[in-house]
Amino acid sequence: MLRKISPLFLLSLIMTLGISCTSNLEEETVSTNLDIQETVNVQKNLTLNGCTNVVIANGYAYAACGSEIQIAELATGTRNTISITADDITVDAINGLLFTQSRTSINMLSLNNPISPQLIANNRANFSIFSGLSAANGVLVVSGGAGRSNTRVFNYSSSNLSLATNGISVVDNRTGAPDVHVTATANGAKAFYSQDLARVSNWGIQIVDFDTSGNILSIPPVVVLTPGRFRGSFGAPFGPANFPVESEFLNNHLYVANFAAQGIESIDLNNNNQVSRIPLRYQPSNISTDGTSLFVLGINRSVIDIINPNNNQISSLSTTLQQPTGIAASTTHIAVADQELGLVVINRSL
Repeated sequence: MLRKISPLFLLSLIMTLGISCTSNLEEETVSTNLDIQETVNVQKNLTLNGCTNVVIANGYAYAACGSEIQIAELATGTRNTISITADDITVDAINGLLFTQSRTSINMLSLNNPISPQLIANNRANFSIFSGLSAANGVLVVSGGAGRSNTRVFNYSSSNLSLATNGISVVDNRTGAPDVHVTATANGAKAFYSQDLARVSNWGIQIVDFDTSGNILSIPPVVVLTPGRFRGSFGAPFGPANFPVESEFLNNHLYVANFAAQGIESIDLNNNNQVSRIPLRYQPSNISTDGTSLFVLGINRSVIDIINPNNNQISSLSTTLQQPTGIAASTTHIAVADQELGLVVINRSL
């Protein structure tokens, strides 16, 4: 599938979201309580689409792969695919819910059967190319992406997904809001919006605090990151929600994979949002954590860097990745969304 990027991001760029291939699959049809039919493809020597983003929850990896969600059980290697469109994906592992975004559609799926998630609710959001979504503690946040769209915040339960906040001017009145990361707090959730402050040359993180119903509690000043224009190609490496200002939250720090800084920029929430930098020799594009270490992808790079945030020491894991864009990690496995290879699972003990 080919998609053009807004001229707002320097060039009219073609986004390669994956090449669809055929395979011999057994199929079964699953009906949701919305009477929406989805086809679950049970693995038999699967040849799969390329993927753009991935999450891990309770021993399973879930990847957004354009026309489908690819699923892998980490311990056994069992794989399924579900034909629900997904450009971006997020998970609330505590509440057993998976969320996907495709164009202006938001889907919520139950993980009661983790190898075969069931669609239970959907809604719509006004967003554009390079949007992203993230969920925690009953709050689902969707970033606006490129211009002419708006942030939307949803409140969810085990069976309902409803709009709570429609538009946040301090977030929306930027050149763009290409992605968002959400973490649970005692009062609700804290959202970290990546902000294009000046036409792909200045970057920041806008923090917004929400209650458990998705209502705004506070909006502190934007945290300004290292400025700089991306000088590589926005072609194959990036799809929706994989624009190169991705972030991860760990130990009350937000770690931002900032391509402009050629490194990871850390925002210390314990110290007045002070910004520091972990230098790298490449442009990082995505970051994840297993709760202890940080895992970093680079643009068109087959090596995964593993950072100890206590001393910023870096070790590297060589792989056969081709066009990795999304990464997630557990204590036992690393999952990568690769636009050529699909969902790639790496056993850390091997």
